[in-house]
Amino acid sequence: MNAFFKRYKIRGIYLFAFAVLLLIVLMTLVPGLFTGHDPYELMSDDLLPPSRQHLLGTDELGRDLFARIVYGTRNTMYVGLGSSLLAVLIGIPIGLAAGYIGGALDSVLMRILDAFMSFPAILLAVLIISVTGANANALIVTIAVVNFPRFARIVRGNTLYIKRIDYVEATRTFGAGRTYLMFRTILTNCLSPIVVQFTLLVAVAILIEASMSFLGLGIQPPVPAWGSMLHTAQLYLRKAWWYAFIPGFMIFVVVYSMNIFGDWLRDFTDPKKRSR
Repeated sequence: MNAFFKRYKIRGIYLFAFAVLLLIVLMTLVPGLFTGHDPYELMSDDLLPPSRQHLLGTDELGRDLFARIVYGTRNTMYVGLGSSLLAVLIGIPIGLAAGYIGGALDSVLMRILDAFMSFPAILLAVLIISVTGANANALIVTIAVVNFPRFARIVRGNTLYIKRIDYVEATRTFGAGRTYLMFRTILTNCLSPIVVQFTLLVAVAILIEASMSFLGLGIQPPVPAWGSMLHTAQLYLRKAWWYAFIPGFMIFVVVYSMNIFGDWLRDFTDPKKRSR
Protein backbone atom coordinates (compact mmCIF):
# COMPACT_ATOMS: atom_id res chain seq x y z
CA MET A 1 0.00 0.00 0.00
CA ASN A 2 2.82 2.41 0.84
CA ALA A 3 4.46 1.60 -2.48
CA PHE A 4 1.18 2.42 -4.25
CA PHE A 5 0.90 5.80 -2.51
CA LYS A 6 4.55 6.56 -3.23
CA ARG A 7 4.26 5.61 -6.89
CA TYR A 8 1.28 7.85 -7.52
CA LYS A 9 2.51 10.69 -5.27
CA ILE A 10 -0.47 10.37 -2.90
CA ARG A 11 -0.06 12.05 0.47
CA GLY A 12 -2.48 12.57 3.34
CA ILE A 13 -3.68 15.94 2.10
CA TYR A 14 -4.47 14.41 -1.28
CA LEU A 15 -6.48 11.63 0.35
CA PHE A 16 -8.49 14.28 2.15
CA ALA A 17 -9.18 16.07 -1.14
CA PHE A 18 -10.17 12.82 -2.87
CA ALA A 19 -12.54 11.94 -0.04
CA VAL A 20 -14.20 15.38 -0.13
CA LEU A 21 -14.62 15.28 -3.92
CA LEU A 22 -16.04 11.76 -3.78
CA LEU A 23 -18.56 12.96 -1.19
CA ILE A 24 -19.47 15.92 -3.41
CA VAL A 25 -19.97 13.61 -6.40
CA LEU A 26 -22.32 11.42 -4.37
CA MET A 27 -24.26 14.47 -3.13
CA THR A 28 -24.58 15.67 -6.71
CA LEU A 29 -25.73 12.36 -8.17
CA VAL A 30 -27.78 10.87 -5.30
CA PRO A 31 -28.73 13.62 -2.82
CA GLY A 32 -31.51 11.42 -1.44
CA LEU A 33 -28.82 9.13 -0.04
CA PHE A 34 -27.87 11.80 2.52
CA THR A 35 -31.20 13.25 3.57
CA GLY A 36 -34.86 12.35 3.53
CA HIS A 37 -36.03 15.95 3.86
CA ASP A 38 -37.41 18.00 0.98
CA PRO A 39 -35.29 21.16 0.51
CA TYR A 40 -38.42 23.15 -0.41
CA GLU A 41 -40.71 21.94 2.39
CA LEU A 42 -41.63 24.36 5.17
CA MET A 43 -41.49 21.88 8.02
CA SER A 44 -40.52 23.63 11.25
CA ASP A 45 -39.90 26.91 13.04
CA ASP A 46 -37.53 29.33 11.38
CA LEU A 47 -33.81 29.68 12.22
CA LEU A 48 -33.63 26.71 14.56
CA PRO A 49 -30.08 25.79 15.65
CA PRO A 50 -28.55 22.43 14.68
CA SER A 51 -30.25 19.52 16.43
CA ARG A 52 -30.90 15.82 16.06
CA GLN A 53 -34.01 16.50 14.00
CA HIS A 54 -32.35 19.14 11.81
CA LEU A 55 -28.62 18.45 11.62
CA LEU A 56 -27.72 21.95 10.46
CA GLY A 57 -30.78 23.79 11.72
CA THR A 58 -33.42 25.53 9.62
CA ASP A 59 -33.47 28.64 7.45
CA GLU A 60 -35.64 31.75 7.64
CA LEU A 61 -38.65 29.85 6.28
CA GLY A 62 -38.26 26.73 8.40
CA ARG A 63 -36.69 24.60 5.67
CA ASP A 64 -34.08 22.03 6.62
CA LEU A 65 -30.62 23.52 6.02
CA PHE A 66 -28.87 20.19 5.63
CA ALA A 67 -31.28 19.20 2.86
CA ARG A 68 -30.74 22.55 1.12
CA ILE A 69 -26.96 22.19 1.39
CA VAL A 70 -27.10 18.67 -0.06
CA TYR A 71 -29.44 19.55 -2.93
CA GLY A 72 -27.62 22.83 -3.47
CA THR A 73 -24.47 20.84 -4.24
CA ARG A 74 -26.03 19.71 -7.51
CA ASN A 75 -26.79 23.27 -8.63
CA THR A 76 -23.39 24.61 -7.58
CA MET A 77 -21.49 21.80 -9.29
CA TYR A 78 -23.71 22.08 -12.36
CA VAL A 79 -22.54 25.65 -12.80
CA GLY A 80 -18.91 24.87 -11.93
CA LEU A 81 -18.55 21.86 -14.22
CA GLY A 82 -20.82 23.20 -16.97
CA SER A 83 -19.03 26.53 -17.29
CA SER A 84 -15.59 24.88 -17.24
CA LEU A 85 -16.61 22.38 -19.91
CA LEU A 86 -18.06 25.14 -22.10
CA ALA A 87 -14.87 27.19 -21.67
CA VAL A 88 -12.85 24.16 -22.82
CA LEU A 89 -15.07 23.58 -25.85
CA ILE A 90 -14.71 27.21 -26.91
CA GLY A 91 -11.05 27.65 -26.08
CA ILE A 92 -9.57 24.48 -27.58
CA PRO A 93 -10.55 25.06 -31.26
CA ILE A 94 -9.45 28.70 -31.06
CA GLY A 95 -6.09 27.76 -29.55
CA LEU A 96 -5.52 24.97 -32.07
CA ALA A 97 -6.36 27.20 -35.03
CA ALA A 98 -4.20 30.06 -33.78
CA GLY A 99 -1.21 27.87 -32.99
CA TYR A 100 -1.32 25.54 -35.99
CA ILE A 101 -2.35 27.91 -38.79
CA GLY A 102 -0.57 30.96 -37.39
CA GLY A 103 -0.02 34.08 -39.44
CA ALA A 104 -2.77 36.67 -39.66
CA LEU A 105 -5.34 34.33 -38.10
CA ASP A 106 -3.15 33.92 -35.02
CA SER A 107 -2.75 37.69 -34.65
CA VAL A 108 -6.48 38.36 -35.03
CA LEU A 109 -7.50 35.61 -32.59
CA MET A 110 -4.94 36.69 -29.99
CA ARG A 111 -6.13 40.31 -30.14
CA ILE A 112 -9.71 39.13 -29.64
CA LEU A 113 -8.61 37.07 -26.62
CA ASP A 114 -6.74 40.10 -25.27
CA ALA A 115 -9.96 42.11 -25.52
CA PHE A 116 -11.89 39.46 -23.58
CA MET A 117 -9.21 39.24 -20.91
CA SER A 118 -8.93 43.01 -20.49
CA PHE A 119 -12.68 43.53 -20.08
CA PRO A 120 -13.71 43.57 -16.38
CA ALA A 121 -15.21 40.18 -15.58
CA ILE A 122 -17.93 41.56 -13.30
CA LEU A 123 -19.12 44.08 -15.89
CA LEU A 124 -19.18 41.37 -18.56
CA ALA A 125 -21.16 39.12 -16.23
CA VAL A 126 -23.67 41.87 -15.43
CA LEU A 127 -24.04 42.61 -19.15
CA ILE A 128 -24.77 38.99 -20.06
CA ILE A 129 -27.10 38.39 -17.12
CA SER A 130 -29.01 41.61 -17.80
CA VAL A 131 -29.79 40.25 -21.27
CA THR A 132 -30.47 36.59 -20.41
CA GLY A 133 -31.77 36.94 -16.86
CA ALA A 134 -30.33 35.56 -13.63
CA ASN A 135 -30.29 31.76 -13.72
CA ALA A 136 -27.86 28.84 -13.75
CA ASN A 137 -27.52 28.70 -17.55
CA ALA A 138 -26.73 32.41 -17.73
CA LEU A 139 -24.03 31.89 -15.09
CA ILE A 140 -22.53 29.03 -17.11
CA VAL A 141 -22.30 31.19 -20.23
CA THR A 142 -20.91 34.13 -18.26
CA ILE A 143 -18.17 32.15 -16.53
CA ALA A 144 -17.24 30.35 -19.76
CA VAL A 145 -16.93 33.62 -21.71
CA VAL A 146 -14.74 35.10 -18.99
CA ASN A 147 -12.44 32.06 -18.76
CA PHE A 148 -12.18 30.46 -22.21
CA PRO A 149 -9.18 32.65 -23.23
CA ARG A 150 -6.94 30.86 -20.71
CA PHE A 151 -7.63 27.51 -22.39
CA ALA A 152 -7.10 29.03 -25.83
CA ARG A 153 -3.72 30.40 -24.78
CA ILE A 154 -2.64 27.13 -23.16
CA VAL A 155 -3.55 25.14 -26.27
CA ARG A 156 -1.96 27.71 -28.59
CA GLY A 157 1.32 27.66 -26.67
CA ASN A 158 1.50 23.87 -26.67
CA THR A 159 0.50 23.69 -30.33
CA LEU A 160 3.30 26.06 -31.36
CA TYR A 161 5.79 23.71 -29.72
CA ILE A 162 4.30 20.33 -30.63
CA LYS A 163 3.72 21.05 -34.32
CA ARG A 164 7.50 21.32 -34.83
CA ILE A 165 8.29 17.95 -33.23
CA ASP A 166 9.50 15.18 -35.55
CA TYR A 167 6.56 12.80 -35.10
CA VAL A 168 4.12 15.52 -36.20
CA GLU A 169 6.21 16.18 -39.30
CA ALA A 170 6.33 12.44 -39.97
CA THR A 171 2.54 12.16 -39.65
CA ARG A 172 2.14 15.05 -42.08
CA THR A 173 4.55 13.38 -44.51
CA PHE A 174 2.40 10.24 -44.54
CA GLY A 175 -0.51 12.31 -45.85
CA ALA A 176 -2.44 13.23 -42.70
CA GLY A 177 -4.79 16.16 -43.18
CA ARG A 178 -4.89 19.36 -41.18
CA THR A 179 -7.91 18.29 -39.10
CA TYR A 180 -6.30 14.96 -38.19
CA LEU A 181 -3.04 16.63 -37.21
CA MET A 182 -4.78 19.27 -35.08
CA PHE A 183 -7.27 17.09 -33.22
CA ARG A 184 -5.66 13.63 -33.20
CA THR A 185 -1.93 14.30 -33.14
CA ILE A 186 -1.46 17.68 -31.46
CA LEU A 187 -4.51 17.92 -29.19
CA THR A 188 -3.94 14.52 -27.61
CA ASN A 189 -0.51 15.72 -26.51
CA CYS A 190 -2.01 18.87 -24.95
CA LEU A 191 -4.47 17.04 -22.72
CA SER A 192 -2.36 17.08 -19.57
CA PRO A 193 -2.24 20.88 -19.06
CA ILE A 194 -5.86 21.15 -20.23
CA VAL A 195 -7.09 18.64 -17.62
CA VAL A 196 -5.11 20.33 -14.86
CA GLN A 197 -6.42 23.76 -15.83
CA PHE A 198 -9.96 22.36 -16.04
CA THR A 199 -9.88 21.18 -12.42
CA LEU A 200 -8.56 24.55 -11.26
CA LEU A 201 -11.21 26.40 -13.27
CA VAL A 202 -13.98 24.35 -11.64
CA ALA A 203 -12.84 25.75 -8.29
CA VAL A 204 -12.75 29.29 -9.70
CA ALA A 205 -16.19 28.83 -11.26
CA ILE A 206 -17.66 27.73 -7.93
CA LEU A 207 -16.31 30.90 -6.34
CA ILE A 208 -17.70 33.03 -9.16
CA GLU A 209 -21.10 31.32 -8.90
CA ALA A 210 -21.14 31.93 -5.15
CA SER A 211 -20.13 35.57 -5.65
CA MET A 212 -22.74 36.22 -8.34
CA SER A 213 -25.48 34.46 -6.36
CA PHE A 214 -24.43 36.42 -3.27
CA LEU A 215 -24.95 39.62 -5.29
CA GLY A 216 -28.37 38.39 -6.42
CA LEU A 217 -27.22 37.81 -10.02
CA GLY A 218 -26.96 34.03 -9.89
CA ILE A 219 -29.26 31.14 -9.03
CA GLN A 220 -32.46 32.58 -7.64
CA PRO A 221 -34.43 31.40 -4.58
CA PRO A 222 -36.15 29.14 -3.79
CA VAL A 223 -33.70 26.97 -5.77
CA PRO A 224 -31.01 25.88 -3.27
CA ALA A 225 -27.47 27.04 -4.05
CA TRP A 226 -24.64 27.83 -1.68
CA GLY A 227 -24.11 31.37 -2.94
CA SER A 228 -27.78 32.36 -2.74
CA MET A 229 -27.95 30.85 0.75
CA LEU A 230 -25.08 33.10 1.79
CA HIS A 231 -26.89 36.06 0.27
CA THR A 232 -29.97 35.39 2.41
CA ALA A 233 -28.03 34.39 5.53
CA GLN A 234 -26.29 37.77 5.81
CA LEU A 235 -29.58 39.21 7.07
CA TYR A 236 -29.57 36.85 10.06
CA LEU A 237 -25.93 36.84 11.17
CA ARG A 238 -26.64 37.95 14.73
CA LYS A 239 -29.57 35.61 15.25
CA ALA A 240 -28.30 32.52 13.42
CA TRP A 241 -24.56 32.68 12.67
CA TRP A 242 -24.50 29.03 11.55
CA TYR A 243 -26.81 29.85 8.65
CA ALA A 244 -24.02 31.78 6.90
CA PHE A 245 -21.15 29.65 8.24
CA ILE A 246 -22.37 26.35 6.78
CA PRO A 247 -22.61 27.26 3.05
CA GLY A 248 -19.46 29.37 3.39
CA PHE A 249 -17.60 26.43 4.90
CA MET A 250 -18.83 24.13 2.11
CA ILE A 251 -17.56 26.53 -0.54
CA PHE A 252 -14.19 26.76 1.22
CA VAL A 253 -13.77 22.98 1.59
CA VAL A 254 -14.78 22.16 -1.99
CA VAL A 255 -12.64 24.89 -3.58
CA TYR A 256 -9.68 23.93 -1.39
CA SER A 257 -10.09 20.25 -2.32
CA MET A 258 -10.33 21.07 -6.04
CA ASN A 259 -7.12 23.09 -5.83
CA ILE A 260 -5.35 20.26 -3.98
CA PHE A 261 -6.61 17.78 -6.57
CA GLY A 262 -5.34 20.06 -9.34
CA ASP A 263 -1.91 20.20 -7.68
CA TRP A 264 -1.79 16.39 -7.47
CA LEU A 265 -2.91 16.04 -11.07
CA ARG A 266 -0.21 18.47 -12.20
CA ASP A 267 2.47 16.52 -10.35
CA PHE A 268 1.10 13.17 -11.52
CA THR A 269 1.10 14.18 -15.19
CA ASP A 270 4.53 15.82 -15.06
CA PRO A 271 7.09 13.23 -16.30
CA LYS A 272 9.95 15.01 -14.53
CA LYS A 273 8.25 14.83 -11.13
CA ARG A 274 6.97 11.27 -11.64
CA SER A 275 10.49 10.04 -12.34
CA ARG A 276 11.78 11.28 -8.98
